[in-house]
Amino acid sequence: MKRYRAALLAAGIAISAVAPDVRAAVNVERQSAENPVVEVSRSVIYGGLAGLVLGSAIALANEGNNDGDIIRWCFVGGTVVGFAAGVYFVASRPQPRAVLELDGGALELRAPQLERTPLGSTLVPVVGVRF
Repeated sequence: MKRYRAALLAAGIAISAVAPDVRAAVNVERQSAENPVVEVSRSVIYGGLAGLVLGSAIALANEGNNDGDIIRWCFVGGTVVGFAAGVYFVASRPQPRAVLELDGGALELRAPQLERTPLGSTLVPVVGVRF
Protein backbone atom coordinates (compact mmCIF):
# COMPACT_ATOMS: atom_id res chain seq x y z
CA MET A 1 0.00 0.00 0.00
CA LYS A 2 2.83 2.35 0.87
CA ARG A 3 4.49 1.54 -2.44
CA TYR A 4 1.40 2.69 -4.38
CA ARG A 5 1.20 5.90 -2.40
CA ALA A 6 4.87 6.62 -3.00
CA ALA A 7 4.50 5.89 -6.73
CA LEU A 8 1.42 8.09 -6.95
CA LEU A 9 3.16 10.91 -5.10
CA ALA A 10 6.24 10.62 -7.34
CA ALA A 11 4.05 10.65 -10.46
CA GLY A 12 2.20 13.75 -9.22
CA ILE A 13 5.45 15.59 -8.52
CA ALA A 14 6.89 14.60 -11.91
CA ILE A 15 3.77 15.75 -13.76
CA SER A 16 3.67 19.07 -11.91
CA ALA A 17 7.36 19.64 -12.66
CA VAL A 18 7.07 19.14 -16.42
CA ALA A 19 3.54 20.48 -17.01
CA PRO A 20 3.35 23.94 -18.57
CA ASP A 21 1.66 26.81 -16.77
CA VAL A 22 -2.05 26.95 -17.44
CA ARG A 23 -3.79 30.23 -18.18
CA ALA A 24 -7.52 30.24 -17.86
CA ALA A 25 -9.41 31.80 -20.73
CA VAL A 26 -12.45 33.93 -20.05
CA ASN A 27 -15.66 33.23 -21.88
CA VAL A 28 -17.66 36.45 -21.92
CA GLU A 29 -21.15 37.01 -23.23
CA ARG A 30 -21.40 40.69 -24.05
CA GLN A 31 -24.62 42.53 -23.37
CA SER A 32 -23.53 45.61 -25.31
CA ALA A 33 -23.08 46.25 -29.01
CA GLU A 34 -20.26 44.41 -30.78
CA ASN A 35 -19.41 47.51 -32.80
CA PRO A 36 -17.25 49.83 -30.65
CA VAL A 37 -18.55 52.96 -32.41
CA VAL A 38 -22.12 52.08 -31.46
CA GLU A 39 -21.10 51.46 -27.85
CA VAL A 40 -19.20 54.77 -27.54
CA SER A 41 -21.99 56.70 -29.28
CA ARG A 42 -24.59 55.22 -26.97
CA SER A 43 -22.50 56.18 -23.93
CA VAL A 44 -22.06 59.74 -25.25
CA ILE A 45 -25.81 60.15 -25.84
CA TYR A 46 -26.75 58.79 -22.41
CA GLY A 47 -24.07 60.91 -20.73
CA GLY A 48 -25.33 64.04 -22.49
CA LEU A 49 -28.93 63.29 -21.49
CA ALA A 50 -27.91 62.66 -17.89
CA GLY A 51 -26.02 65.97 -17.84
CA LEU A 52 -28.99 67.77 -19.35
CA VAL A 53 -31.37 66.38 -16.72
CA LEU A 54 -28.96 67.12 -13.88
CA GLY A 55 -28.26 70.63 -15.15
CA SER A 56 -31.99 71.34 -15.54
CA ALA A 57 -32.66 70.16 -11.98
CA ILE A 58 -29.88 72.36 -10.61
CA ALA A 59 -31.09 75.34 -12.65
CA LEU A 60 -34.66 74.89 -11.39
CA ALA A 61 -33.45 74.67 -7.80
CA ASN A 62 -31.35 77.82 -8.25
CA GLU A 63 -33.50 80.81 -7.28
CA GLY A 64 -31.08 83.40 -8.54
CA ASN A 65 -29.46 83.85 -11.93
CA ASN A 66 -30.77 81.37 -14.52
CA ASP A 67 -29.11 82.25 -17.81
CA GLY A 68 -28.55 78.66 -19.03
CA ASP A 69 -24.88 78.32 -18.12
CA ILE A 70 -25.61 75.63 -15.58
CA ILE A 71 -27.56 73.53 -18.09
CA ARG A 72 -24.97 74.05 -20.80
CA TRP A 73 -21.95 73.05 -18.72
CA CYS A 74 -23.70 70.07 -17.14
CA PHE A 75 -24.60 68.87 -20.65
CA VAL A 76 -20.97 69.30 -21.78
CA GLY A 77 -19.67 67.54 -18.67
CA GLY A 78 -22.10 64.64 -19.08
CA THR A 79 -21.11 64.26 -22.73
CA VAL A 80 -17.40 64.19 -21.88
CA VAL A 81 -17.93 61.70 -19.05
CA GLY A 82 -20.09 59.52 -21.33
CA PHE A 83 -17.38 59.56 -24.01
CA ALA A 84 -14.69 58.62 -21.49
CA ALA A 85 -16.84 55.81 -20.05
CA GLY A 86 -17.62 54.46 -23.53
CA VAL A 87 -13.96 54.41 -24.54
CA TYR A 88 -13.03 52.73 -21.26
CA PHE A 89 -15.68 50.03 -21.62
CA VAL A 90 -14.66 49.29 -25.21
CA ALA A 91 -10.94 49.25 -24.40
CA SER A 92 -11.33 46.93 -21.40
CA ARG A 93 -13.32 44.22 -23.20
CA PRO A 94 -11.75 40.76 -23.05
CA GLN A 95 -10.52 39.58 -26.42
CA PRO A 96 -11.23 36.07 -27.74
CA ARG A 97 -8.21 33.77 -27.95
CA ALA A 98 -7.20 31.34 -30.70
CA VAL A 99 -6.07 27.74 -30.31
CA LEU A 100 -2.60 28.51 -31.73
CA GLU A 101 -1.47 32.03 -31.00
CA LEU A 102 1.77 33.74 -31.92
CA ASP A 103 2.31 36.20 -29.08
CA GLY A 104 5.54 38.18 -28.94
CA GLY A 105 7.41 35.67 -31.09
CA ALA A 106 6.38 32.64 -29.04
CA LEU A 107 3.85 30.10 -30.24
CA GLU A 108 1.30 29.30 -27.54
CA LEU A 109 -1.23 26.49 -27.48
CA ARG A 110 -4.53 27.23 -25.73
CA ALA A 111 -7.91 25.64 -25.26
CA PRO A 112 -10.34 26.79 -27.98
CA GLN A 113 -12.97 29.38 -27.18
CA LEU A 114 -16.21 28.92 -29.02
CA GLU A 115 -18.05 32.01 -30.22
CA ARG A 116 -21.72 32.16 -31.15
CA THR A 117 -22.79 34.24 -34.15
CA PRO A 118 -26.13 36.06 -34.37
CA LEU A 119 -27.35 33.46 -36.88
CA GLY A 120 -26.77 30.60 -34.41
CA SER A 121 -23.62 29.08 -35.87
CA THR A 122 -20.42 28.53 -33.89
CA LEU A 123 -16.98 29.99 -34.69
CA VAL A 124 -13.74 28.41 -33.49
CA PRO A 125 -10.72 30.70 -33.89
CA VAL A 126 -7.88 28.34 -34.80
CA VAL A 127 -4.89 30.63 -35.48
CA GLY A 128 -4.31 34.13 -34.13
CA VAL A 129 -1.43 36.61 -34.24
CA ARG A 130 -0.93 39.45 -31.77
CA PHE A 131 1.64 42.19 -32.25
